[in-house]
Amino acid sequence: MKFIVTIIEEEIMGWIPAAAAAWEKMSSFSKVLTWLYSRPYRQVIENEIQLAKLGKDDVVLNIGCGAVPFTALYISRLAGARVYALDIDPCAVKHAKNCVSKAGLEDRITVMHADGAQDFKYPYNVAIVALQAAPKSRILKVMQQNAMPGARFIFRLPSNPYKDQYDCLNCPAAPRAVAPQPMRTFDRSVLFYNAVSVN
Repeated sequence: MKFIVTIIEEEIMGWIPAAAAAWEKMSSFSKVLTWLYSRPYRQVIENEIQLAKLGKDDVVLNIGCGAVPFTALYISRLAGARVYALDIDPCAVKHAKNCVSKAGLEDRITVMHADGAQDFKYPYNVAIVALQAAPKSRILKVMQQNAMPGARFIFRLPSNPYKDQYDCLNCPAAPRAVAPQPMRTFDRSVLFYNAVSVN
């Protein structure tokens, strides 16, 4: 019986990322639903603003913005930073652009269809990598090669029950700092500084 329960739990856990993405896309059609979807993440973003000491002079690269780019929206509003929000899913990008437009933040947030594991041609000094972004180790390597020295990188890492549903970051270096997060799927955001010289 325990074996059957374990299989059922694994099947349910496997649906979580897909269900979250579907709910997010549906939420992007309405200001009210966007607010409801984004609201639980406000504390997450506030924690990350403190973790990386974000301010209005920063340019933030948000990898894996999703259909409701709550990270970009909150970073722009709460820290006053300029944001490039990327997603690999063209449908999510379309919805995210609509959300940014409805929020009246097109002058502060640029949404782009791009792969965060590839080179990014615009300068930035902070990057925030979403829980669903993958492969995180490759994303970190690309950012280390292309971001300016001293750039700050934040990764949202899955909590233990969800480590098989989301990509984990395999990095030999310990993070500079960690912010505990009040979310079920990810329980911490970790901060790295870029020590790699730009080539």
